[in-house]
Amino acid sequence: MVRKATLDLEVSVSSIQAIRVFRELAEEAGWSLERHEGSRLVDRFAIIMPMAQSARTLGLKVLDGPLRGMELTCWSETRGSSGAVNIASWLVPGGPEEPQFRTLVHHWVARMDRCPWRWTFGERSKVGYLLPVWRQSRRRFSDLGFNTKKGGWPVAAQGDWPGDFRHDA
Repeated sequence: MVRKATLDLEVSVSSIQAIRVFRELAEEAGWSLERHEGSRLVDRFAIIMPMAQSARTLGLKVLDGPLRGMELTCWSETRGSSGAVNIASWLVPGGPEEPQFRTLVHHWVARMDRCPWRWTFGERSKVGYLLPVWRQSRRRFSDLGFNTKKGGWPVAAQGDWPGDFRHDA
């Protein structure tokens, strides 16, 4: 059975911030990056019927280094009548269980301005307070090894970046 190589995380930070932090980490590691933009079809529920709509995507692809071929693609989608949920989709060669990827994600989260799995009451109310998105996001971050309880933020990343991931090492 083939392992799923993508990991989609619903995050409270903007797509631009998620891409910026990843770009900074990759530049510190000395990796070459390729920027890509595009669109993606997403479902938006209007009353009881899903409507397909297009969402603009931003992304970066790693061209060299130990995680060559890895991509981060981000977009915002409207799940209900208003508000948006930001998605950070990681495409990881070998799957998200790779220890190098886990280290990268821990540093990525540690550099965020705010907790990526926690939304304000206003943000949750605008999108839909009872949606399963909020719980699923915490669970996915927990599966990556984060403490998603109340005292789990701010995160202290383990080890120095880039450590063994430097391209010229």
